Amino acid sequence: MQRDPAERRRVAKNFSVALITVILIFAVLYVGVQLYAILHHTYKTETAILATMSDSVKLTGTAVFDATPVSGEGDLGYLVENGERVTVGTVIAERYTAEGQDLQREALTNLDREISLLNKSQNSSGSDLSVLTTQTQTALYNLLDQLDRGAYGNIRSAEEDFLLAQNRMQISTGQSSGFDATIAELQAERDSIAASLDGLENLVAETNGYFVSSDSAHLTTLDQETADNATVSELSDLLSQDLTASADGKAGWIVSGFSWRFYATCDLDTAARFDGLTSVKISVPGKQDDPLSATVVSVETDEEAGLAKIVLECGTINSEVLTLGQETAQIDLHTYTGIRIDSKALHIVDGNNGVYVKVGNLQRFRKITILYQNEDYILVDTDGAVGTDNEIRLYDEVIVEGTNLQDGKLM
Repeated sequence: MQRDPAERRRVAKNFSVALITVILIFAVLYVGVQLYAILHHTYKTETAILATMSDSVKLTGTAVFDATPVSGEGDLGYLVENGERVTVGTVIAERYTAEGQDLQREALTNLDREISLLNKSQNSSGSDLSVLTTQTQTALYNLLDQLDRGAYGNIRSAEEDFLLAQNRMQISTGQSSGFDATIAELQAERDSIAASLDGLENLVAETNGYFVSSDSAHLTTLDQETADNATVSELSDLLSQDLTASADGKAGWIVSGFSWRFYATCDLDTAARFDGLTSVKISVPGKQDDPLSATVVSVETDEEAGLAKIVLECGTINSEVLTLGQETAQIDLHTYTGIRIDSKALHIVDGNNGVYVKVGNLQRFRKITILYQNEDYILVDTDGAVGTDNEIRLYDEVIVEGTNLQDGKLM
C-alpha cells in the first residue's frame, strides 16, 4: 500500500531533523572534548637546583674498635658523655647507694651549667647593641631550627646560646646590673648538694681514649688482628654470627687510637666497583647519617667462593660512631655536584639529550650533558666544560610532566 505524498514528506522531514540532531550532538561532543583537552592541559614544572648525589653501595659488616672495657655495675651515674675523650684518672661514673642520689646529681649538673652561663653572661666585654641583637636573633633561629628538625641532642646547646645572648643584651641595655646575687644563691645550693654526694664510689679511666657507655654501645668481640688475618670465607662466616660483646659487669668501654675499621663481604660485582678507589665516604643511616671520609685499606677476592672482603678505615670518632656494631653501611664511591633535574624530564630530540623548560609562556628545549643519573634524578655539570652541551641553567623551570612538548610551542 503506497503512502500519500504528504505522509512521505512528513517522514522525510522527521528523518532530516533526526539526522541533523545526531550531527549536532556529535559536533557538540567533539568541541567539548577539544575544549576539555585545551582547558585541562596542565604542565608540571620543577626548579633546577644545585645538589650533591652519590654513586653508592650497601655493605653489611661490622665496625671494629680497639676498645678496653671499664668494669662497673649497679646504679651508675655517668659523669662524661659518649664520645668524650678521657685520660687516665678521669672520673667516668659514680655508683649510687641511696634512692634519689641520681636526681641530686642531675640537679647538681644543671646548677653547674646555670652558674657557668651566668658567669659568661656578665664577663662578656661585648657591648655593641647591633652585634648583640644579631647574636640573639641568630641564636633564636638556631634554637627554632633544632626544634623543627627534632635534633634533640643539639637543643640544650642551642638554648644556652640563646640565653647567653639574651643575658648579655640585658646587661648592655641596663635592664640588669649583673647576676652576682643569683650566682651566690645558686652556688650555695650547689655546694649543699655536692656535700651530700661526697664519698660515693667513683669509676675512673685506666687508659686514654674515647668513652662510650654500655647502654649505648654495640661493640663486637671481633678484634682487628683477627679480622685482618681472616680469609674471605672466614670473615663471611664470622659476620654471619652475632658478635655483639656482652655488657655484663661493664660500665662501658674506652676506645683507644684515632681511627676504626669496617669489615664487610660482598659479591664480586660489587667489589669490582672499588677498583682504582683509595677513598670513599661511609655512613650508617639512622645512626651515623653524615658521610665520613674513609680509606680503602684492601679489597680481597675469592673467585671460587664468589665473594670479596672489603676493609675500610675511618679517622673520625664521635658519639654516633661509637654506637656502631654489626651494621649495613652505605658506601659512597663517587660524589657528584651539579644541577639536579627530575629524570622524568629527560627527552631525546634529534639524538640530543635535553629537557624542556618554561620560558615565559613558551616551551624551550635545552640540551644537557649528563654528569650522573639514578632512577629518580639527573645531575648536569655546571662548569660548562669544553665538549659539553649544557644549556640548562640554575633555577630554570623544568617541565617534568606534559604532553605534546615542542620547542617554541605555547604552554
